Amino acid sequence: MTVVGLTADGKKIVYTSASGPSNYSQANNFNLTVGDVNRIDTVLFLHIDGGYKIIDYSVSGNVINIVIGYYDFSKSSADVASEVADGADLSSITITAVVIGT
Repeated sequence: MTVVGLTADGKKIVYTSASGPSNYSQANNFNLTVGDVNRIDTVLFLHIDGGYKIIDYSVSGNVINIVIGYYDFSKSSADVASEVADGADLSSITITAVVIGT
């Protein structure tokens, strides 16, 4: 995590990245903790590589809970991302975020 700047009202702008989970859980999704803040006010940027998609996310305190999906092009509805399976090893991917927080 890196504090890259401050807003006019003194909030931190923080960049962070992490490897994906080695054992993804559909029940718990993936939690990205931003240690340089106690509370995330705004998520400015959220990216995942490796051909995966962020289907949804929520914020609680300094944690971003991320639902990770993928496109299954073998299905006729490939334009809709499906959540990755329980137990999927996503440790080779990187999730990056830029947030504003206090």
